[in-house]
Amino acid sequence: MEMFDQERRVSFPLTEQAPYSARHWFTDQARFPPDLCDSVVLLLSELVANSVSHSGLSAPDEVEVSVRSIPGGLHVEVIDRGVGIDDPTPPADREHFGLLFVDKVTDRWGYSNDPTRVWFDISNEA
Repeated sequence: MEMFDQERRVSFPLTEQAPYSARHWFTDQARFPPDLCDSVVLLLSELVANSVSHSGLSAPDEVEVSVRSIPGGLHVEVIDRGVGIDDPTPPADREHFGLLFVDKVTDRWGYSNDPTRVWFDISNEA
């Protein structure tokens, strides 16, 4: 398995194409165990889509993705300069399952505002 030897960052314009671009960027970066890759692709896509939908921003503003290796897995951050997150409790309704999904699939996750930064750690055993 080829893991990152250093942090990798990329930015995408806040458009409907951003989740697609983030997924493809990640899968082109390195070889990961299939389960880890699939989980990160889904999580990354969801968080970038949240930036597109909820940040209050649009292109030419951008969403930044950062990925680095940690012992046993990966640390991923999605960052935008939008409105931030008001409530840290993931809503449990069908229209707002993204952060609930992040909570269920990752080992740890969190967020901060100004700029909005949602991060997660996920292990190779995911």
